[in-house]
This record gives sequence, C-alpha cells and structure tokens, in this order.
Amino acid sequence: MRDPYERRALTNLTNRTSAALRAKILDGTFVIGDKLPTLAVLAAEFGVSRTVIREAVAALQSDGLLQSRHGVGVFVLSADAEVPPSQASLTSFEGLAQSPIALMDLLELRMAFEVHAAGLAATRRSWGQESRIWDAERAFEEALDREEALDSLDFDFHRSIAEATNNQAFREFFEIMGPRMLPQPAFSRDLNPTLINEPYIRQTVAEHRAICEAIAAADPDGAREAMKRHLTRSHHRYRGFSNTGGSPLSHIAQHE
Repeated sequence: MRDPYERRALTNLTNRTSAALRAKILDGTFVIGDKLPTLAVLAAEFGVSRTVIREAVAALQSDGLLQSRHGVGVFVLSADAEVPPSQASLTSFEGLAQSPIALMDLLELRMAFEVHAAGLAATRRSWGQESRIWDAERAFEEALDREEALDSLDFDFHRSIAEATNNQAFREFFEIMGPRMLPQPAFSRDLNPTLINEPYIRQTVAEHRAICEAIAAADPDGAREAMKRHLTRSHHRYRGFSNTGGSPLSHIAQHE
C-alpha cells in the first residue's frame, strides 16, 4: 500500500500529465478523430509510467475529450470540453498555456517567474512550507539512482517554492504553466545523452540545496541569486544546443 506522500505524488503527476495531454489536444497536436499513440509510447514521451498515462487518459475520457474503442485504441473525440470543476480556478492562465510558444521563450519566462518566486518564498514562507521545500530537495537527492523519478521530483521542488510565495496568482500560474516551463522529460540520459550526465545531475542537487538554504535563511537576494544561477546553467546549455540546430529537447519543441 502506498503511503500518503506517494499517493499525493502520484495524483500530482497524473494531474500534470493529464494537463499536458489536454494541451496537445487543444493546440492541435492531436485533432478530432486522431488515434492516440499506445500507452507505452505516451509513457515514454511524457516520461511517466503506464499507470500514470492510463489514469490521465481516463480523466480526459471522463471530460469528453477522448473515447476508448475496445480493441482499437483511444481517439480524440473533442477539443472543447469544459474544464473540470477541479481546474476551474486555474482558467485565468489557460489562454497562455494553450498558445504556441517557442521553447526558449518559455525558458525565459520561467527565469523571470521562478527567480522572483524564490525571493518571495524567502520572506513569506511558513515553517510548514519551508519544511516541504526541504522535503522536496531531499526526495530529489535520494532518487539519483531512479532516473525515471527525477522529473516529477524536480517539478515538486519548484512547485513547493511557488506555493511558499503565498501568492494565489503565483500558485495558479505554476499549476497551469509549470508543465510547459519545465521541459519534461529533462533528466533522461537515453533521450538527452549529450546534455544529461552524472555531474549535471549532482550539480542540480547542489543548486537545489543552495536555494533551500537561502530561503531558510530568509535571504531574498540570496534566494533569487541561487535560483538565477540554477536556471541560467540549464538555459545556457539548452540554448547552445538550440543554436546548433541539434537540440536534445527537439522531442519537446517539435510542434512549435
């Protein structure tokens, strides 16, 4: 039986995967009548397990976007189903989430958003929120030998900081735009062999820890600088590949 933390993490990952798949339907990547790839292919594309993909597909079926045909596959039924009540509070940013935006533009948006969020978290976080930021950092560090878990745990770390801003708009923006601003799968050595290696991942751990320490010290300038260093390193590497036309993230940006 899964413990409460694992169940919550699985639910969060399923919700994010469902939102990402919904975005592909809304932006025309999948159009009405299209048959979706197999669960195995989708799981590899989104960097999640088949269980997560199966539950994400089931959620979109209940929303009326997808239809399962026994023995044939899953097809796109609609692109304009209503947003589920659980997501109704997030509609203010949906237009942006559904817009076709270049990957590097999204990374620059992420820099502006997350650097400011780190500074706010340093001055506004509660003790419980600070604890959750550290828990997320430790969970990422303890999962270094489980590559398939790193994307989800990295997302949880950055979301815990957005939540610690205690700004509802920041929280809603991250829930909607987080799956787009944080390219996934980003920690796969198989998909990104030139970009992802052991030193890169361990440096990510060190940068996460520096952000945590600045937030815990109530140092907004330090938190902003630590987040800026963290994001700048990865952004420079992504941009370098992009400029050569050989981006290892082309599987993410192929529909731009």
